Amino acid sequence: MTPHDDDLRSLFHDAVSDVHPRGGPEMIRARDQRPAAARWLPLTVAAAVVTVLVIGGTAWLAQQPDGSPSAGAGQPNAPVATRSSGRQNTARTVQVPVYYTGLTAAGPRLFTETHTVTGVTDSNLDAAVQQALSGWPRDPDYLPWPVDGLTAATSSDGSTLTIDLSRTVDRPSGMTPEQAQSAVQALVWTSDAMAREDLPVRFTVGGQPTAQVLGVDTSSPVEKASADATLSTVSITSPTEGATVPTRFEVTGQAASFEGNVVWELKQSDRVGRSGYTTAKECCTLSPYSFTVTAAPGTYTLVVHDTDESGGEGVGAILDTKQITVE
Repeated sequence: MTPHDDDLRSLFHDAVSDVHPRGGPEMIRARDQRPAAARWLPLTVAAAVVTVLVIGGTAWLAQQPDGSPSAGAGQPNAPVATRSSGRQNTARTVQVPVYYTGLTAAGPRLFTETHTVTGVTDSNLDAAVQQALSGWPRDPDYLPWPVDGLTAATSSDGSTLTIDLSRTVDRPSGMTPEQAQSAVQALVWTSDAMAREDLPVRFTVGGQPTAQVLGVDTSSPVEKASADATLSTVSITSPTEGATVPTRFEVTGQAASFEGNVVWELKQSDRVGRSGYTTAKECCTLSPYSFTVTAAPGTYTLVVHDTDESGGEGVGAILDTKQITVE
């Protein structure tokens, strides 16, 4: 890394080191203005700037929505450069699950997206891990991986997955241990989702074992942490960020909330056009929810959140939001 790269990375981390999540109803109000509620919009902006300056035309410019060629079913992203595992020879298009960190009122938690990746010549597992490392989340409320310029090759022996990184990855200044754990778990959850197996992940660098990734102990294979401890306690699965939906559409997702309570709002600017509530299938553990919304044509912010039963003494409401267009 050159001194110029160090200066840029220092600028990046100075820009986001003083950002802290906030909970409660103010998160929902703030989302109307499009900054990320209780997540790192400043990091999203800073990451975009650093990406342009440092790596130019790499996969970091694969950003969505707004017509950029990154993530999302039906909207392929540009081919991502990876170190080949040597398993495929024909370029193809694949859909891969990708986990990204978002900052919630309860701290860093994982959210998932499905990305369509073009020009894949390595394994689907390679493509998924590379998206988690260098792809850009479609939802601007989620965070890209905290270190840029990495490539990875993957393999499996049937009992353990291996992610071989192109270089050693230290924890950036200003990044908390909790955020680092979440970023490492994003790779583990992405790998296991693509492999469709809950396997521990061994991290190596250049084929050799590495004792740490982002300061997280990787001297032994990293187990996938539990869903309740790792994933956001409220998330929207469908519609996705930037989706166009009919005037009557279904919303699905997952929630772990008191008595299964799930509250939703469909907003335009600071005005709530529609609102309601439903219950998740089970109380207090991640389980699916669904509801149907009818709305006039227009552009909306869909907000789904739990209820704060602490009377203001707890962390506040946990939410997920999506910008959608009704036609």
